[in-house]
Amino acid sequence: MTDAAPNVGTDALPPRVMIADASNETRRSIAAAILSHNPSLQVIEAVDGETAAARIVADKPDVLFVNVKLPGMSGAEAVAIARSRGARPVTILISDQVLTRWVALSTEVDAYEFLKSPYDPAHVVALMRAIDMMRKPLRVQIVVDAENTRAVIRKMLAGTRFNLNIEETNSGAHAIKLLQHTHFDLSLIDLNLAGMDGLETACKAKEIAPETALVMLSGAGNERIEATFKHFGFSTFLQKPFLAHHVEDMLHEVYDLRRPYLLNAIGRVHKRHIAKAEADAEKRGRKRVA
Repeated sequence: MTDAAPNVGTDALPPRVMIADASNETRRSIAAAILSHNPSLQVIEAVDGETAAARIVADKPDVLFVNVKLPGMSGAEAVAIARSRGARPVTILISDQVLTRWVALSTEVDAYEFLKSPYDPAHVVALMRAIDMMRKPLRVQIVVDAENTRAVIRKMLAGTRFNLNIEETNSGAHAIKLLQHTHFDLSLIDLNLAGMDGLETACKAKEIAPETALVMLSGAGNERIEATFKHFGFSTFLQKPFLAHHVEDMLHEVYDLRRPYLLNAIGRVHKRHIAKAEADAEKRGRKRVA
């Protein structure tokens, strides 16, 4: 089965970039960093919220750098209005200060990153490099024997910002046959496969398709194997059960992309939620025993 990630472009044309900020200096500095990465990029500008919202819808930029505090309408409002009208640019929120709700605000508008001034040109270039990679069509293989697990992983992959064409199989032997006849950029291999297990599958895959990045999928209790994953040809591993931000982490690691600060923050928020849920469950258990 094949899925394509929604709302992403192809690598046929360079992305259109929009910078929405009231400061001429800020727009110039971000544009200079963007153009140093790729001089052929088209840069669109806006200086206030209403203009930004209108131009996002009309010009359909692929990438948006937008200040959260624009004159008139806020940057977040402009993005929300544009999204309601079908615009889905990769959004980088920018601000002169770190807001108390910056993680929640970024999540609400599905931002990729949150940058605080002064903006490091190298960081902007790293963002553009990551976006180039996300727009590139990539073929991904899922090698998991459980159909319901494959469905969950496929849904998570299809929901990332990456342009993934996904194919799946339930056995290591079939995965090797597919790799012999089809190029895959990435193969996610479950450690506990029936028949040919994940380690044997990975070793054979590395022999016949050395250019394919391999990711180990494992459950709790396999920490000793996870510690030696590179010896079997794996680039990294995902421990089940994993969440969407873990998948994004993995893709950034495999393709050597700078991890967004926002991705780190979302991970910390999820950990706090999990810790609270576990603490609440423990309290309920103690009450029942009492």
